Amino acid sequence: SACAQPSSSAAERAIRPLMAKMGKAAAVHDADAFMAFMLHSPSLVYAINGRVIHGWKALHAAQMKWWSRGKNNTKPVPGGAAPEFMALGPDVEIVTLQIIGRYTLQDGKVVTSPFVVTDMWQHLPQGWRIVYGHESWKRPRD
Repeated sequence: SACAQPSSSAAERAIRPLMAKMGKAAAVHDADAFMAFMLHSPSLVYAINGRVIHGWKALHAAQMKWWSRGKNNTKPVPGGAAPEFMALGPDVEIVTLQIIGRYTLQDGKVVTSPFVVTDMWQHLPQGWRIVYGHESWKRPRD
């Protein structure tokens, strides 16, 4: 059905630990562990600030570049809202997550930048996987 239904508690319970693992991987910029729960296929679609990326390999390459192969100093910090879950059916869940990123500029100035991630998770034979996502960043603030 195209109409959203109340969140499936079983799906939420299954997805939350996967998101926690992704969060830990993001904190240390481990692209492989971060992307382990994304559909490893050319059909994965991810939109980020006006750019649409098709396929796991292309997204992985972009992620490696963004995280400077683990050398990027951006870290998620507390302050984002709790994830919002919305079931679109028994095997499809939309999750929206607000996150705050903090990083240090070369001059030592620390800035924060809130961003929102919306992922479509689908229950597949290999488990719950992100099949589509969208991420948008807000301009950094001091």
